[in-house]
Amino acid sequence: MLALVGPNGAGKTTTIRCLTGIYNHGKDQVIKKDGLTIGVVSEKDLLWEKETGWKNIEIFREYLGGKLSNDQIESYAKYLDISEFLPKKVHTYSKGTRRKFSFILGLLKDPELLILDEPMSGLDPVSRIKMRELIFKLNKEGKSIFYTSHDLAEVEKLAHRVMLMKKGEIVLDNLKSDILSNYRNLEELFLEKVGVYIDEENNEI
Repeated sequence: MLALVGPNGAGKTTTIRCLTGIYNHGKDQVIKKDGLTIGVVSEKDLLWEKETGWKNIEIFREYLGGKLSNDQIESYAKYLDISEFLPKKVHTYSKGTRRKFSFILGLLKDPELLILDEPMSGLDPVSRIKMRELIFKLNKEGKSIFYTSHDLAEVEKLAHRVMLMKKGEIVLDNLKSDILSNYRNLEELFLEKVGVYIDEENNEI
């Protein structure tokens, strides 16, 4: 599980778009690249607002195809506590519900590589725990995970490997265990390598 961190404007989202070949395309989608099935959940979850969750799933399936059955989708939705919202129109969703729904859309083709742009954005503490557990589960099932985050404490909990980006360049790429053998935490590393202020209350950059 690889995390890409860096200050605002460092190029994290642009990196994801370049990696997937969908630069300047805002919608969450699943694509094929060099024979690898990739699921992408972008930070801006652009959805069909006037349609229900189930209708959005139908549209994405028609456009992209999909391996997940309705039962599997329902299972993920129940785990993330959003199954009751699937029959409702998306414009009624809270930010957290939209985030979790977009995550499920990223799983439609049962991708081998899951790319997540700020997956915890907008989630309350309980939802963060459930999302984290689901990401761990998917990783243990064999899916590779690449994600960006501003939350250094969350990165310490999730990532096996950390890349640090500054002004469009990777200034560090190392195993989290090796980093933490030399620094007290990722915040200390970040301050040394990037030198920007970190919100101590939220541990965000």
